Amino acid sequence: MNLSIESPANIRIKELVKLRESPRRRKEREVFFVEGGSELITLAKAGRKVQELYFCRDTKENMEQDGLLMEFREMGIETIETSRAAFSKASYRSAGHGIIGLVGTWALSLEPDSFGGSGPLVVLDEVEKPGNLGAILRSIEAFGGAGVLLSDPAVDYFNPNVVRSSRGLMGRVPAATGNKDEVLNWLENSGRKIIATSSRAHKDLGKEKMPRYSAFVFGSEKFGLGEHWQNQSVEWIKIPMNGSASSLNLNVSVACLLYEYCRN
Repeated sequence: MNLSIESPANIRIKELVKLRESPRRRKEREVFFVEGGSELITLAKAGRKVQELYFCRDTKENMEQDGLLMEFREMGIETIETSRAAFSKASYRSAGHGIIGLVGTWALSLEPDSFGGSGPLVVLDEVEKPGNLGAILRSIEAFGGAGVLLSDPAVDYFNPNVVRSSRGLMGRVPAATGNKDEVLNWLENSGRKIIATSSRAHKDLGKEKMPRYSAFVFGSEKFGLGEHWQNQSVEWIKIPMNGSASSLNLNVSVACLLYEYCRN
């Protein structure tokens, strides 16, 4: 039997808020907060376990027409109806309609076989912004990348804004995390050609053919790649720009290299 929640003070609504806001809570419960039917369907089709589903009664008929609720129920997922006030309390989109779900997290441990295939691997060192990470995951999925390797990340992979910006595709992209030494050691043992980006590099993107088995390394949004990477045996490359901009958004830089790899 499906539940119904009226009050914004309900314990389940309070728990949704905690999971939306707290990386620690997400880690403790091994679940993360997802808002949006398309994101939830994408995650479910990627094999990620949707555990609970909350919807606002004001749009119940519209969602049933779209088949979303029926599709979730056929998966055996518990659906919980809420009032507009209760849903708005939990929502980070400040809307009194839609769907919120809880999805089980998965391990991001770095193993010898974490990434398969010959597509390019994207390595992000100290990435900070969840919106950037989500957009990068969309680019990796779009261009057939092998996955994302997060070196000392400053952002939670299961942050709601990562989910939203990736449109749920973060559930389809292989991902792992480690500290700088672990990541570098893994890369050196992987046989991949390590290519790092810097505006001070002498080689221009597009002038030489990309190695087939590559790993592209990018630094943080604020500082780029630090001294740790400067002292390693990597190939440095820059994205040529004709305008006055000194740098590009991190996702744009990643997309440029992924596209050039595909073009080659």
